[in-house]
Amino acid sequence: MDRRTAINLFRLLVLVGCSAPALWLGWQWFYGDLGAVPGEAVVHFTGKTGLILLLLTIAFSPAFRFTGWAGFMAARRQIGLWAFFWLVAHMLAWMGLDQYWDWPWIRREMVELPYIRYGVAALLLLVPLAVTSFARVRKAMGWTAWHWLHRLIYVAAALGVTHLWILTRADYLLPTLFAATLAALTLFRLIDAAIHRQ
Repeated sequence: MDRRTAINLFRLLVLVGCSAPALWLGWQWFYGDLGAVPGEAVVHFTGKTGLILLLLTIAFSPAFRFTGWAGFMAARRQIGLWAFFWLVAHMLAWMGLDQYWDWPWIRREMVELPYIRYGVAALLLLVPLAVTSFARVRKAMGWTAWHWLHRLIYVAAALGVTHLWILTRADYLLPTLFAATLAALTLFRLIDAAIHRQ
């Protein structure tokens, strides 16, 4: 298998992996298998899926550093946009299925609940990253400005983990795993940057 074919297959695998949860969620919704409060289940599922994909987006850079395989960098924008898609779906599911599009109540929740503010802030930070993820925009911005802007993904991920942590009431295993993963990825990024400055 040549290099181009391998990269294309990997990108196809990313496409399938990132879209498959939507099929599963639709199936569960259709057959009523999402529990007593299906709307809440959708909100939680979309949020966790988006956060996992966001961390995977960050992880693709160290994966490339360790392996040297270009497929990780070729699919990084793709998985990043999927993460953004799932987190937008998370926000819309919360507004529609949990808050029933009650805008005064939604505004009140955003003001009064810290975990909502952290989640909204994370999503807002991802908007410029999604908008500038395309090659033409990156070229127009210049590599340095684009690179610095996209470091916001670490801040957005930290806000997302904080959002989940505050929301969690009993089992902290998953938010702890997310926090540890983000800490490890951030540490790798700092060490890698220091090495390459020398």
